[in-house]
Amino acid sequence: MPRGFGRRGRGRKGFVHGDFLSAALLLLIKKKPSHGYELVQRLLETNFYDFEHDPAVVYNLLRKMEISGLIMYELEAGGGPFRKVYKITPEGERYLEIISKEIEALYKQLKAFLVEYKNSNK
Repeated sequence: MPRGFGRRGRGRKGFVHGDFLSAALLLLIKKKPSHGYELVQRLLETNFYDFEHDPAVVYNLLRKMEISGLIMYELEAGGGPFRKVYKITPEGERYLEIISKEIEALYKQLKAFLVEYKNSNK
């Protein structure tokens, strides 16, 4: 579960790498409700998330996000067993908005760091 957000609502304390995976999954789910395997594949195809994970990591995070109320699922019949199709909840939408602002702030900090770094090499 993303730190500091969820049913207890303790507030955010900063950005960590795991938050980026949560944000990436929420964005993909917001754009198109999907089942776990499809999300693993779509994650590999994005142009904004360049990290590979064992699918078990993604499935575990999906389960934690579902327990925390950020996503929900509906069972879908297919050619085999039922699949969970994940959808973002209003709480998930709020979390995505918060984490997007944190990503933007981190982007500005990283950009400022790179400017300082380049200036130090002159």
